[in-house]
Amino acid sequence: MRAVQRESRKLLKRYILRYRHLWLWGFVAVVLTNIFTLITPWVLKYAIDSISRGARTTDLLGYAGLIVGLAIFQGVFRYFMRQTMIVASRKVEYDLRQDFFAHLEKLDRAYYDRSQTGDIMARATNDVESVRMMLGPGIMNFTNTIVAVVIGLVLMLSLHWRLTLYIFIPFPVLSLVTFLFVKLIYPRYERIQEQYSKISAKAQESLSGIRVIKAYVQEANERGAFRRLTKDYIKKNMDMIRIWGALFPVLSLLAGAMMVIVILVGGRYVIAGSMTLGEFVAFTAYLGLLVWPMIALGWVMGLYQRGMASMGRIIKILQKKPLVEESPTPAQLPQIRGEIEFRNLSFSYPGAETTVLKNITLKIDAGQTVAIVGSTGSGKTTMVSLISRVYPVERGQLFIDGVDINDISLKSLRRSVGFVPQETFLFSDTVRSNIAFGLETASDLEDIRVKARCAAIEREILEFPEGYQTVLGERGITLSGGQKQRTAIARALMLNPPILILDDAFSSVDTYTEEEILNNFKNVFFGRTVIVISHRISTVRSADHIVVLERGEIVEQGTDDSLVSLGGLYSRIHEKQLLAEELEVIS
Repeated sequence: MRAVQRESRKLLKRYILRYRHLWLWGFVAVVLTNIFTLITPWVLKYAIDSISRGARTTDLLGYAGLIVGLAIFQGVFRYFMRQTMIVASRKVEYDLRQDFFAHLEKLDRAYYDRSQTGDIMARATNDVESVRMMLGPGIMNFTNTIVAVVIGLVLMLSLHWRLTLYIFIPFPVLSLVTFLFVKLIYPRYERIQEQYSKISAKAQESLSGIRVIKAYVQEANERGAFRRLTKDYIKKNMDMIRIWGALFPVLSLLAGAMMVIVILVGGRYVIAGSMTLGEFVAFTAYLGLLVWPMIALGWVMGLYQRGMASMGRIIKILQKKPLVEESPTPAQLPQIRGEIEFRNLSFSYPGAETTVLKNITLKIDAGQTVAIVGSTGSGKTTMVSLISRVYPVERGQLFIDGVDINDISLKSLRRSVGFVPQETFLFSDTVRSNIAFGLETASDLEDIRVKARCAAIEREILEFPEGYQTVLGERGITLSGGQKQRTAIARALMLNPPILILDDAFSSVDTYTEEEILNNFKNVFFGRTVIVISHRISTVRSADHIVVLERGEIVEQGTDDSLVSLGGLYSRIHEKQLLAEELEVIS
Protein backbone atom coordinates (compact mmCIF):
# COMPACT_ATOMS: atom_id res chain seq x y z
CA MET A 1 0.00 0.00 0.00
CA ARG A 2 2.80 2.43 0.86
CA ALA A 3 4.53 1.75 -2.46
CA VAL A 4 1.28 2.50 -4.31
CA GLN A 5 0.78 5.71 -2.33
CA ARG A 6 4.37 6.76 -3.04
CA GLU A 7 3.91 6.20 -6.78
CA SER A 8 0.56 8.02 -6.66
CA ARG A 9 2.18 11.09 -5.07
CA LYS A 10 4.99 11.11 -7.64
CA LEU A 11 2.54 10.97 -10.54
CA LEU A 12 0.27 13.65 -9.03
CA LYS A 13 3.29 15.89 -8.51
CA ARG A 14 4.08 15.69 -12.24
CA TYR A 15 0.51 16.61 -13.16
CA ILE A 16 0.42 19.50 -10.67
CA LEU A 17 3.71 20.93 -11.89
CA ARG A 18 2.33 21.15 -15.45
CA TYR A 19 0.09 24.00 -14.24
CA ARG A 20 2.37 25.48 -11.62
CA HIS A 21 1.54 29.02 -12.80
CA LEU A 22 -2.15 28.49 -12.00
CA TRP A 23 -1.37 27.04 -8.57
CA LEU A 24 1.00 29.96 -7.87
CA TRP A 25 -1.55 32.62 -8.83
CA GLY A 26 -4.14 30.67 -6.86
CA PHE A 27 -1.94 30.80 -3.77
CA VAL A 28 -1.50 34.55 -4.22
CA ALA A 29 -5.29 34.91 -4.48
CA VAL A 30 -5.72 32.82 -1.30
CA VAL A 31 -3.32 35.06 0.62
CA LEU A 32 -4.98 38.28 -0.60
CA THR A 33 -8.46 36.87 0.11
CA ASN A 34 -7.51 36.09 3.69
CA ILE A 35 -5.73 39.43 4.18
CA PHE A 36 -8.83 41.39 3.19
CA THR A 37 -11.04 39.02 5.20
CA LEU A 38 -8.94 39.22 8.38
CA ILE A 39 -8.43 42.99 8.23
CA THR A 40 -12.19 43.45 8.72
CA PRO A 41 -12.24 42.50 12.46
CA TRP A 42 -9.33 44.88 13.00
CA VAL A 43 -11.38 47.73 11.47
CA LEU A 44 -14.27 46.59 13.64
CA LYS A 45 -12.02 46.94 16.71
CA TYR A 46 -11.30 50.59 15.88
CA ALA A 47 -14.96 51.26 15.20
CA ILE A 48 -16.12 49.88 18.57
CA ASP A 49 -13.34 51.59 20.49
CA SER A 50 -14.18 54.89 18.76
CA ILE A 51 -17.82 54.48 19.84
CA SER A 52 -16.60 54.09 23.43
CA ARG A 53 -14.76 57.41 23.03
CA GLY A 54 -17.81 59.15 21.52
CA ALA A 55 -17.24 58.81 17.76
CA ARG A 56 -19.07 61.02 15.25
CA THR A 57 -21.44 59.69 12.59
CA THR A 58 -18.98 60.54 9.83
CA ASP A 59 -16.35 58.39 11.56
CA LEU A 60 -18.75 55.44 11.72
CA LEU A 61 -19.68 55.90 8.06
CA GLY A 62 -15.98 55.83 7.19
CA TYR A 63 -15.49 52.55 9.06
CA ALA A 64 -18.61 51.08 7.44
CA GLY A 65 -17.42 52.12 3.97
CA LEU A 66 -13.99 50.59 4.66
CA ILE A 67 -15.59 47.29 5.71
CA VAL A 68 -17.72 47.27 2.53
CA GLY A 69 -14.62 47.96 0.41
CA LEU A 70 -12.72 45.12 2.11
CA ALA A 71 -15.65 42.78 1.44
CA ILE A 72 -15.62 43.71 -2.27
CA PHE A 73 -11.87 43.08 -2.58
CA GLN A 74 -12.26 39.83 -0.65
CA GLY A 75 -14.99 38.67 -3.08
CA VAL A 76 -12.90 39.58 -6.13
CA PHE A 77 -9.84 37.65 -4.96
CA ARG A 78 -11.99 34.72 -3.78
CA TYR A 79 -13.33 34.55 -7.34
CA PHE A 80 -9.78 34.48 -8.76
CA MET A 81 -8.83 31.86 -6.17
CA ARG A 82 -11.49 29.53 -7.56
CA GLN A 83 -10.76 30.46 -11.18
CA THR A 84 -7.14 29.38 -10.79
CA MET A 85 -7.12 26.39 -8.45
CA ILE A 86 -10.39 24.81 -9.57
CA VAL A 87 -9.50 25.36 -13.24
CA ALA A 88 -6.06 23.81 -12.61
CA SER A 89 -7.70 20.74 -11.06
CA ARG A 90 -10.01 20.43 -14.09
CA LYS A 91 -6.99 20.54 -16.40
CA VAL A 92 -5.27 17.83 -14.34
CA GLU A 93 -8.49 15.79 -14.49
CA TYR A 94 -8.51 16.13 -18.28
CA ASP A 95 -4.85 15.10 -18.59
CA LEU A 96 -5.25 12.18 -16.20
CA ARG A 97 -8.34 10.90 -17.99
CA GLN A 98 -6.67 11.22 -21.40
CA ASP A 99 -3.48 9.49 -20.22
CA PHE A 100 -5.52 6.76 -18.55
CA PHE A 101 -7.47 6.09 -21.74
CA ALA A 102 -4.30 6.19 -23.86
CA HIS A 103 -2.70 3.65 -21.52
CA LEU A 104 -5.76 1.39 -21.76
CA GLU A 105 -5.33 1.40 -25.54
CA LYS A 106 -1.71 0.26 -25.15
CA LEU A 107 -2.60 -2.74 -23.00
CA ASP A 108 -2.80 -6.03 -24.88
CA ARG A 109 -5.75 -8.34 -25.31
CA ALA A 110 -4.55 -10.62 -22.52
CA TYR A 111 -5.25 -7.86 -19.98
CA TYR A 112 -8.83 -7.41 -21.19
CA ASP A 113 -9.36 -11.17 -21.22
CA ARG A 114 -9.07 -11.17 -17.42
CA SER A 115 -10.45 -7.70 -16.56
CA GLN A 116 -14.03 -6.51 -16.15
CA THR A 117 -15.12 -3.59 -18.31
CA GLY A 118 -17.28 -2.14 -15.52
CA ASP A 119 -14.34 -2.04 -13.13
CA ILE A 120 -12.21 -0.16 -15.67
CA MET A 121 -15.10 2.25 -16.33
CA ALA A 122 -15.44 2.98 -12.60
CA ARG A 123 -11.75 3.87 -12.37
CA ALA A 124 -11.92 6.05 -15.48
CA THR A 125 -14.93 8.02 -14.19
CA ASN A 126 -15.64 7.89 -10.44
CA ASP A 127 -12.02 7.51 -9.32
CA VAL A 128 -10.74 10.27 -11.60
CA GLU A 129 -13.46 12.57 -10.21
CA SER A 130 -12.33 11.80 -6.63
CA VAL A 131 -8.76 12.74 -7.59
CA ARG A 132 -10.03 16.03 -9.03
CA MET A 133 -11.93 16.81 -5.83
CA MET A 134 -8.75 16.23 -3.86
CA LEU A 135 -6.72 18.53 -6.12
CA GLY A 136 -9.39 21.23 -6.60
CA PRO A 137 -11.52 21.90 -3.51
CA GLY A 138 -9.05 19.89 -1.42
CA ILE A 139 -5.91 21.92 -2.14
CA MET A 140 -7.85 25.19 -2.25
CA ASN A 141 -9.44 24.69 1.18
CA PHE A 142 -6.26 23.26 2.70
CA THR A 143 -4.25 26.27 1.52
CA ASN A 144 -7.00 28.60 2.68
CA THR A 145 -7.02 26.95 6.12
CA ILE A 146 -3.25 27.19 6.59
CA VAL A 147 -3.05 30.84 5.45
CA ALA A 148 -6.11 31.86 7.50
CA VAL A 149 -4.83 30.17 10.66
CA VAL A 150 -1.32 31.62 10.32
CA ILE A 151 -2.46 35.20 9.60
CA GLY A 152 -5.30 34.95 12.13
CA LEU A 153 -3.04 33.73 14.92
CA VAL A 154 -0.52 36.51 14.22
CA LEU A 155 -3.27 39.13 14.50
CA MET A 156 -4.73 37.47 17.61
CA LEU A 157 -1.29 37.44 19.24
CA SER A 158 -1.02 41.13 18.41
CA LEU A 159 -4.35 41.79 20.11
CA HIS A 160 -3.70 39.74 23.28
CA TRP A 161 -1.02 37.09 23.39
CA ARG A 162 -2.10 35.60 26.74
CA LEU A 163 -5.68 34.99 25.56
CA THR A 164 -4.32 33.50 22.33
CA LEU A 165 -2.33 30.93 24.30
CA TYR A 166 -5.50 29.81 26.10
CA ILE A 167 -7.22 28.77 22.88
CA PHE A 168 -4.36 26.32 22.17
CA ILE A 169 -5.60 24.09 25.01
CA PRO A 170 -7.97 22.03 22.75
CA PHE A 171 -5.37 21.72 19.94
CA PRO A 172 -3.84 18.39 21.11
CA VAL A 173 -7.34 16.86 20.99
CA LEU A 174 -7.84 18.35 17.52
CA SER A 175 -4.58 16.81 16.29
CA LEU A 176 -5.49 13.40 17.75
CA VAL A 177 -8.95 13.44 16.14
CA THR A 178 -7.48 14.36 12.73
CA PHE A 179 -4.84 11.62 12.98
CA LEU A 180 -7.41 8.94 13.84
CA PHE A 181 -9.72 10.13 11.08
CA VAL A 182 -6.95 9.95 8.46
CA LYS A 183 -6.01 6.46 9.61
CA LEU A 184 -9.55 5.10 9.46
CA ILE A 185 -10.94 6.67 6.31
CA TYR A 186 -8.45 5.41 3.65
CA PRO A 187 -9.13 1.64 3.80
CA ARG A 188 -12.88 2.22 4.07
CA TYR A 189 -13.05 4.40 1.01
CA GLU A 190 -10.89 1.95 -0.93
CA ARG A 191 -13.41 -0.80 -0.13
CA ILE A 192 -16.24 1.52 -1.22
CA GLN A 193 -14.60 2.14 -4.58
CA GLU A 194 -13.95 -1.57 -5.10
CA GLN A 195 -17.62 -2.27 -4.42
CA TYR A 196 -18.62 0.51 -6.82
CA SER A 197 -16.50 -1.22 -9.48
CA LYS A 198 -18.38 -4.46 -8.87
CA ILE A 199 -21.71 -2.66 -9.29
CA SER A 200 -20.50 -1.02 -12.52
CA ALA A 201 -19.22 -4.35 -13.84
CA LYS A 202 -22.53 -6.07 -13.02
CA ALA A 203 -24.60 -3.31 -14.64
CA GLN A 204 -22.45 -3.32 -17.78
CA GLU A 205 -22.57 -7.10 -18.05
CA SER A 206 -26.33 -7.27 -17.52
CA LEU A 207 -27.08 -4.53 -20.04
CA SER A 208 -24.78 -6.10 -22.62
CA GLY A 209 -26.50 -9.45 -22.15
CA ILE A 210 -30.04 -8.12 -21.75
CA ARG A 211 -31.36 -10.22 -24.66
CA VAL A 212 -30.05 -13.42 -23.08
CA ILE A 213 -31.46 -12.40 -19.67
CA LYS A 214 -34.90 -11.84 -21.19
CA ALA A 215 -34.73 -14.99 -23.29
CA TYR A 216 -34.08 -17.10 -20.18
CA VAL A 217 -36.50 -15.08 -17.99
CA GLN A 218 -33.73 -14.23 -15.51
CA GLU A 219 -34.78 -10.62 -14.79
CA ALA A 220 -35.68 -11.40 -11.16
CA ASN A 221 -32.40 -13.21 -10.50
CA GLU A 222 -30.41 -10.38 -12.04
CA ARG A 223 -32.29 -7.81 -9.94
CA GLY A 224 -31.57 -9.90 -6.85
CA ALA A 225 -27.84 -10.10 -7.64
CA PHE A 226 -27.72 -6.34 -8.30
CA ARG A 227 -29.67 -5.65 -5.08
CA ARG A 228 -27.13 -7.63 -3.05
CA LEU A 229 -24.25 -5.67 -4.54
CA THR A 230 -25.91 -2.32 -3.87
CA LYS A 231 -26.80 -3.32 -0.30
CA ASP A 232 -23.17 -4.19 0.31
CA TYR A 233 -22.22 -0.83 -1.20
CA ILE A 234 -24.60 0.98 1.18
CA LYS A 235 -23.21 -1.01 4.11
CA LYS A 236 -19.64 0.00 3.27
CA ASN A 237 -20.72 3.63 2.87
CA MET A 238 -22.48 3.57 6.22
CA ASP A 239 -19.35 2.18 7.81
CA MET A 240 -17.44 5.24 6.58
CA ILE A 241 -20.26 7.69 7.35
CA ARG A 242 -20.23 6.65 11.02
CA ILE A 243 -16.67 7.91 11.24
CA TRP A 244 -17.24 10.85 8.91
CA GLY A 245 -20.36 11.87 10.83
CA ALA A 246 -18.51 11.82 14.17
CA LEU A 247 -15.75 14.13 12.93
CA PHE A 248 -17.73 17.34 12.46
CA PRO A 249 -19.50 17.25 15.85
CA VAL A 250 -16.13 16.74 17.54
CA LEU A 251 -14.57 19.61 15.60
CA SER A 252 -17.60 21.82 16.36
CA LEU A 253 -17.31 20.88 20.03
CA LEU A 254 -13.64 21.88 20.04
CA ALA A 255 -14.51 25.17 18.32
CA GLY A 256 -17.20 25.76 20.91
CA ALA A 257 -14.73 25.04 23.70
CA MET A 258 -12.40 27.70 22.27
CA MET A 259 -15.26 30.22 22.20
CA VAL A 260 -16.14 29.43 25.82
CA ILE A 261 -12.50 30.02 26.82
CA VAL A 262 -12.46 33.35 24.99
CA ILE A 263 -15.69 34.53 26.63
CA LEU A 264 -14.68 33.47 30.14
CA VAL A 265 -11.03 34.51 30.08
CA GLY A 266 -11.37 37.42 27.64
CA GLY A 267 -14.36 38.81 29.55
CA ARG A 268 -12.29 38.92 32.71
CA TYR A 269 -9.52 40.78 30.84
CA VAL A 270 -12.07 43.36 29.64
CA ILE A 271 -13.44 43.79 33.17
CA ALA A 272 -9.90 44.11 34.51
CA GLY A 273 -9.14 46.77 31.90
CA SER A 274 -6.23 44.93 30.27
CA MET A 275 -8.25 44.52 27.07
CA THR A 276 -10.59 46.97 25.36
CA LEU A 277 -14.10 46.04 24.26
CA GLY A 278 -13.07 46.56 20.63
CA GLU A 279 -10.12 44.17 21.04
CA PHE A 280 -12.41 41.60 22.64
CA VAL A 281 -14.96 41.82 19.80
CA ALA A 282 -12.17 41.62 17.18
CA PHE A 283 -10.61 38.64 18.95
CA THR A 284 -13.98 36.87 19.04
CA ALA A 285 -14.50 37.66 15.34
CA TYR A 286 -11.10 36.19 14.47
CA LEU A 287 -11.92 33.02 16.35
CA GLY A 288 -15.24 32.80 14.49
CA LEU A 289 -13.44 33.22 11.17
CA LEU A 290 -11.04 30.40 12.08
CA VAL A 291 -13.78 27.94 13.12
CA TRP A 292 -14.78 27.05 9.53
CA PRO A 293 -11.17 26.54 8.31
CA MET A 294 -10.59 24.16 11.23
CA ILE A 295 -13.77 22.23 10.42
CA ALA A 296 -12.93 22.36 6.70
CA LEU A 297 -9.59 20.76 7.55
CA GLY A 298 -11.45 17.57 8.50
CA TRP A 299 -13.39 17.70 5.22
CA VAL A 300 -10.13 18.23 3.33
CA MET A 301 -8.57 15.23 5.07
CA GLY A 302 -11.54 13.19 3.89
CA LEU A 303 -11.08 14.42 0.32
CA TYR A 304 -7.39 13.59 0.56
CA GLN A 305 -8.02 10.04 1.71
CA ARG A 306 -10.66 9.51 -0.96
CA GLY A 307 -8.44 10.98 -3.64
CA MET A 308 -5.40 8.93 -2.66
CA ALA A 309 -7.47 5.74 -2.48
CA SER A 310 -8.82 6.45 -5.97
CA MET A 311 -5.39 7.40 -7.29
CA GLY A 312 -4.07 4.11 -5.91
CA ARG A 313 -6.69 2.24 -7.94
CA ILE A 314 -5.81 4.24 -11.06
CA ILE A 315 -2.06 3.77 -10.61
CA LYS A 316 -2.50 0.00 -10.42
CA ILE A 317 -3.71 0.05 -14.03
CA LEU A 318 -1.17 2.67 -15.14
CA GLN A 319 1.59 0.39 -13.80
CA LYS A 320 0.41 -2.49 -15.97
CA LYS A 321 2.87 -3.09 -18.76
CA PRO A 322 1.63 -4.43 -22.09
CA LEU A 323 2.96 -7.89 -22.85
CA VAL A 324 3.21 -6.90 -26.52
CA GLU A 325 5.62 -3.97 -26.76
CA GLU A 326 6.94 -1.97 -29.67
CA SER A 327 10.44 -2.86 -30.83
CA PRO A 328 12.94 -0.09 -29.90
CA THR A 329 14.47 -0.38 -33.38
CA PRO A 330 11.66 -1.58 -35.70
CA ALA A 331 12.61 -2.92 -39.12
CA GLN A 332 11.92 -0.54 -41.98
CA LEU A 333 9.60 -2.35 -44.38
CA PRO A 334 8.48 -0.02 -47.20
CA GLN A 335 5.55 -2.32 -47.99
CA ILE A 336 4.55 -5.69 -46.60
CA ARG A 337 4.07 -8.25 -49.40
CA GLY A 338 2.23 -10.82 -47.33
CA GLU A 339 4.58 -13.79 -46.95
CA ILE A 340 3.94 -15.50 -43.58
CA GLU A 341 6.07 -18.21 -42.03
CA PHE A 342 5.55 -20.16 -38.79
CA ARG A 343 8.73 -21.88 -37.62
CA ASN A 344 8.13 -24.56 -35.01
CA LEU A 345 5.80 -22.18 -33.14
CA SER A 346 4.33 -23.14 -29.78
CA PHE A 347 2.04 -20.84 -27.80
CA SER A 348 0.30 -20.65 -24.43
CA TYR A 349 -1.96 -17.80 -23.31
CA PRO A 350 -0.32 -15.50 -20.71
CA GLY A 351 -0.85 -16.92 -17.23
CA ALA A 352 -2.13 -20.26 -18.54
CA GLU A 353 -0.26 -23.55 -18.41
CA THR A 354 -2.04 -25.28 -21.29
CA THR A 355 -0.21 -25.18 -24.63
CA VAL A 356 -2.69 -24.06 -27.28
CA LEU A 357 -0.44 -24.38 -30.34
CA LYS A 358 2.29 -27.01 -30.65
CA ASN A 359 5.19 -26.98 -33.10
CA ILE A 360 3.35 -25.14 -35.89
CA THR A 361 5.49 -25.05 -39.03
CA LEU A 362 3.88 -23.50 -42.09
CA LYS A 363 4.89 -21.15 -44.90
CA ILE A 364 2.28 -19.05 -46.70
CA ASP A 365 3.52 -17.39 -49.88
CA ALA A 366 2.57 -13.82 -50.69
CA GLY A 367 -0.68 -13.72 -52.68
CA GLN A 368 -1.66 -17.24 -51.65
CA THR A 369 -5.12 -18.16 -50.34
CA VAL A 370 -4.88 -20.52 -47.38
CA ALA A 371 -7.76 -22.12 -45.53
CA ILE A 372 -7.58 -23.42 -41.95
CA VAL A 373 -10.11 -25.99 -40.77
CA GLY A 374 -10.48 -28.04 -37.64
CA SER A 375 -12.79 -28.81 -34.76
CA THR A 376 -13.82 -26.22 -32.18
CA GLY A 377 -10.95 -25.46 -29.80
CA SER A 378 -8.27 -26.76 -32.14
CA GLY A 379 -6.41 -23.38 -32.09
CA LYS A 380 -7.46 -21.85 -35.42
CA THR A 381 -8.35 -18.39 -34.06
CA THR A 382 -5.28 -18.34 -31.83
CA MET A 383 -3.04 -19.14 -34.78
CA VAL A 384 -4.29 -16.29 -36.98
CA SER A 385 -4.44 -13.84 -34.04
CA LEU A 386 -0.69 -14.16 -33.63
CA ILE A 387 -0.19 -12.75 -37.14
CA SER A 388 -1.45 -9.37 -35.86
CA ARG A 389 0.66 -9.89 -32.71
CA VAL A 390 -2.19 -9.30 -30.31
CA TYR A 391 -0.46 -11.78 -28.00
CA PRO A 392 3.30 -12.05 -27.35
CA VAL A 393 5.22 -14.34 -29.71
CA GLU A 394 8.67 -15.69 -28.94
CA ARG A 395 11.46 -14.58 -31.24
CA GLY A 396 12.36 -16.84 -34.14
CA GLN A 397 8.92 -18.45 -34.45
CA LEU A 398 6.85 -16.15 -36.69
CA PHE A 399 8.05 -14.14 -39.68
CA ILE A 400 6.43 -11.68 -42.11
CA ASP A 401 8.32 -11.23 -45.39
CA GLY A 402 11.30 -12.94 -43.74
CA VAL A 403 11.41 -10.46 -40.82
CA ASP A 404 10.77 -11.58 -37.24
CA ILE A 405 7.35 -10.28 -36.24
CA ASN A 406 8.85 -8.84 -33.03
CA ASP A 407 10.99 -6.48 -35.15
CA ILE A 408 8.12 -5.01 -37.16
CA SER A 409 6.40 -1.80 -36.04
CA LEU A 410 3.03 -2.66 -34.46
CA LYS A 411 1.26 0.11 -36.36
CA SER A 412 2.79 -0.96 -39.67
CA LEU A 413 1.99 -4.62 -39.01
CA ARG A 414 -1.62 -4.14 -37.94
CA ARG A 415 -2.41 -1.70 -40.74
CA SER A 416 -1.19 -4.39 -43.16
CA VAL A 417 -3.56 -7.02 -41.77
CA GLY A 418 -7.30 -6.83 -42.38
CA PHE A 419 -8.87 -8.96 -39.66
CA VAL A 420 -12.53 -9.98 -39.52
CA PRO A 421 -13.06 -11.82 -36.19
CA GLN A 422 -15.68 -14.37 -35.25
CA GLU A 423 -17.51 -11.90 -33.01
CA THR A 424 -18.26 -8.86 -35.14
CA PHE A 425 -18.26 -5.51 -33.35
CA LEU A 426 -19.88 -2.46 -34.93
CA PHE A 427 -20.02 1.00 -33.40
CA SER A 428 -23.13 3.03 -32.68
CA ASP A 429 -22.49 5.25 -35.69
CA THR A 430 -23.47 5.49 -39.34
CA VAL A 431 -22.95 2.59 -41.74
CA ARG A 432 -20.50 4.74 -43.67
CA SER A 433 -18.42 5.51 -40.57
CA ASN A 434 -18.35 1.85 -39.57
CA ILE A 435 -17.05 0.76 -42.97
CA ALA A 436 -14.44 3.56 -43.07
CA PHE A 437 -13.47 3.07 -39.41
CA GLY A 438 -9.93 1.84 -40.04
CA LEU A 439 -8.93 4.89 -42.07
CA GLU A 440 -7.25 7.90 -40.48
CA THR A 441 -8.92 10.33 -42.89
CA ALA A 442 -12.40 10.45 -44.39
CA SER A 443 -12.82 8.23 -47.41
CA ASP A 444 -14.63 8.86 -50.66
CA LEU A 445 -18.15 7.43 -50.69
CA GLU A 446 -17.55 5.71 -54.03
CA ASP A 447 -14.62 3.77 -52.56
CA ILE A 448 -16.83 2.73 -49.63
CA ARG A 449 -19.52 1.59 -52.06
CA VAL A 450 -17.01 -0.51 -54.02
CA LYS A 451 -15.96 -2.36 -50.86
CA ALA A 452 -19.58 -2.75 -49.75
CA ARG A 453 -20.44 -4.30 -53.13
CA CYS A 454 -17.48 -6.63 -52.79
CA ALA A 455 -18.81 -7.72 -49.39
CA ALA A 456 -22.32 -8.15 -50.93
CA ILE A 457 -23.91 -5.72 -48.46
CA GLU A 458 -24.58 -2.59 -50.56
CA ARG A 459 -27.98 -3.72 -51.83
CA GLU A 460 -29.28 -4.00 -48.27
CA ILE A 461 -27.60 -0.74 -47.17
CA LEU A 462 -29.43 1.17 -49.90
CA GLU A 463 -32.72 -0.23 -48.57
CA PHE A 464 -32.08 1.37 -45.15
CA PRO A 465 -33.98 4.63 -44.40
CA GLU A 466 -30.88 6.83 -44.74
CA GLY A 467 -28.72 4.54 -46.84
CA TYR A 468 -25.06 4.85 -45.87
CA GLN A 469 -25.96 7.56 -43.33
CA THR A 470 -28.22 5.21 -41.36
CA VAL A 471 -27.16 5.17 -37.69
CA LEU A 472 -26.77 1.68 -36.28
CA GLY A 473 -27.78 0.78 -32.75
CA GLU A 474 -25.27 -0.16 -30.07
CA ARG A 475 -22.99 -2.97 -31.30
CA GLY A 476 -24.90 -2.83 -34.61
CA ILE A 477 -28.01 -4.26 -32.96
CA THR A 478 -30.25 -3.09 -35.85
CA LEU A 479 -28.45 -5.42 -38.30
CA SER A 480 -28.78 -9.17 -38.65
CA GLY A 481 -25.82 -11.44 -37.96
CA GLY A 482 -25.04 -11.83 -41.63
CA GLN A 483 -25.30 -8.08 -42.27
CA LYS A 484 -22.90 -7.41 -39.41
CA GLN A 485 -20.36 -9.86 -40.79
CA ARG A 486 -20.53 -8.43 -44.30
CA THR A 487 -20.21 -4.85 -42.97
CA ALA A 488 -17.12 -5.97 -41.04
CA ILE A 489 -15.69 -7.57 -44.21
CA ALA A 490 -16.21 -4.29 -46.10
CA ARG A 491 -14.45 -2.46 -43.23
CA ALA A 492 -11.44 -4.78 -43.52
CA LEU A 493 -11.31 -4.34 -47.30
CA MET A 494 -11.21 -0.53 -46.92
CA LEU A 495 -7.64 -0.81 -45.62
CA ASN A 496 -6.57 -2.54 -48.86
CA PRO A 497 -4.36 -4.76 -46.69
CA PRO A 498 -1.77 -7.11 -48.20
CA ILE A 499 -3.00 -9.75 -45.71
CA LEU A 500 -6.70 -10.47 -45.13
CA ILE A 501 -7.81 -12.83 -42.36
CA LEU A 502 -11.40 -14.07 -42.28
CA ASP A 503 -12.00 -15.87 -38.98
CA ASP A 504 -15.21 -17.79 -39.61
CA ALA A 505 -16.53 -14.56 -41.16
CA PHE A 506 -19.24 -16.37 -43.18
CA SER A 507 -20.85 -18.29 -40.31
CA SER A 508 -24.01 -16.13 -40.44
CA VAL A 509 -24.04 -15.80 -44.23
CA ASP A 510 -25.93 -18.18 -46.53
CA THR A 511 -23.91 -20.26 -48.99
CA TYR A 512 -25.09 -18.30 -52.06
CA THR A 513 -24.00 -14.93 -50.62
CA GLU A 514 -20.77 -16.53 -49.42
CA GLU A 515 -20.01 -17.75 -52.93
CA GLU A 516 -20.74 -14.27 -54.31
CA ILE A 517 -18.31 -12.66 -51.86
CA LEU A 518 -15.56 -15.20 -52.61
CA ASN A 519 -15.97 -14.60 -56.34
CA ASN A 520 -15.71 -10.84 -55.73
CA PHE A 521 -12.49 -11.44 -53.80
CA LYS A 522 -10.91 -13.03 -56.84
CA ASN A 523 -11.37 -9.76 -58.75
CA VAL A 524 -10.86 -7.15 -55.99
CA PHE A 525 -8.33 -8.95 -53.81
CA PHE A 526 -6.21 -10.58 -56.48
CA GLY A 527 -2.51 -10.99 -55.58
CA ARG A 528 -3.00 -10.59 -51.83
CA THR A 529 -2.61 -13.11 -49.04
CA VAL A 530 -5.93 -14.41 -47.77
CA ILE A 531 -6.38 -16.70 -44.76
CA VAL A 532 -9.84 -18.17 -44.32
CA ILE A 533 -11.07 -20.04 -41.25
CA SER A 534 -14.32 -21.89 -41.79
CA HIS A 535 -16.28 -24.95 -40.80
CA ARG A 536 -17.76 -25.18 -44.28
CA ILE A 537 -15.93 -27.23 -46.88
CA SER A 538 -17.63 -25.16 -49.60
CA THR A 539 -15.79 -22.09 -48.29
CA VAL A 540 -12.30 -23.59 -48.26
CA ARG A 541 -12.50 -25.94 -51.24
CA SER A 542 -11.08 -23.43 -53.74
CA ALA A 543 -8.16 -22.36 -51.51
CA ASP A 544 -4.60 -22.79 -52.82
CA HIS A 545 -3.61 -24.62 -49.64
CA ILE A 546 -5.66 -26.14 -46.81
CA VAL A 547 -4.35 -26.67 -43.27
CA VAL A 548 -6.10 -29.02 -40.85
CA LEU A 549 -5.62 -28.37 -37.12
CA GLU A 550 -6.39 -30.77 -34.32
CA ARG A 551 -5.58 -30.06 -30.64
CA GLY A 552 -3.18 -27.29 -31.57
CA GLU A 553 -1.17 -29.27 -34.12
CA ILE A 554 -1.14 -29.41 -37.92
CA VAL A 555 -2.28 -32.95 -38.72
CA GLU A 556 -2.90 -32.53 -42.47
CA GLN A 557 -2.25 -30.01 -45.20
CA GLY A 558 -2.59 -29.85 -48.96
CA THR A 559 -5.20 -29.12 -51.63
CA ASP A 560 -8.85 -30.15 -51.44
CA ASP A 561 -8.36 -33.10 -53.81
CA SER A 562 -5.24 -34.38 -52.06
CA LEU A 563 -6.80 -34.17 -48.60
CA VAL A 564 -10.00 -35.93 -49.71
CA SER A 565 -7.99 -38.76 -51.26
CA LEU A 566 -5.88 -38.99 -48.08
CA GLY A 567 -8.89 -40.29 -46.16
CA GLY A 568 -8.04 -38.48 -42.93
CA LEU A 569 -9.79 -35.89 -40.76
CA TYR A 570 -10.50 -33.50 -43.66
CA SER A 571 -11.99 -36.31 -45.70
CA ARG A 572 -14.33 -37.26 -42.84
CA ILE A 573 -15.46 -33.63 -42.42
CA HIS A 574 -15.97 -33.45 -46.20
CA GLU A 575 -18.12 -36.60 -46.25
CA LYS A 576 -20.27 -35.47 -43.31
CA GLN A 577 -21.01 -32.10 -44.93
CA LEU A 578 -21.82 -33.70 -48.29
CA LEU A 579 -24.22 -36.06 -46.53
CA ALA A 580 -25.82 -33.18 -44.66
CA GLU A 581 -26.31 -31.26 -47.91
CA GLU A 582 -27.90 -34.30 -49.57
CA LEU A 583 -30.29 -34.80 -46.64
CA GLU A 584 -31.20 -31.10 -46.77
CA VAL A 585 -32.02 -31.39 -50.47
CA ILE A 586 -34.15 -34.52 -49.90
CA SER A 587 -36.08 -32.91 -47.05
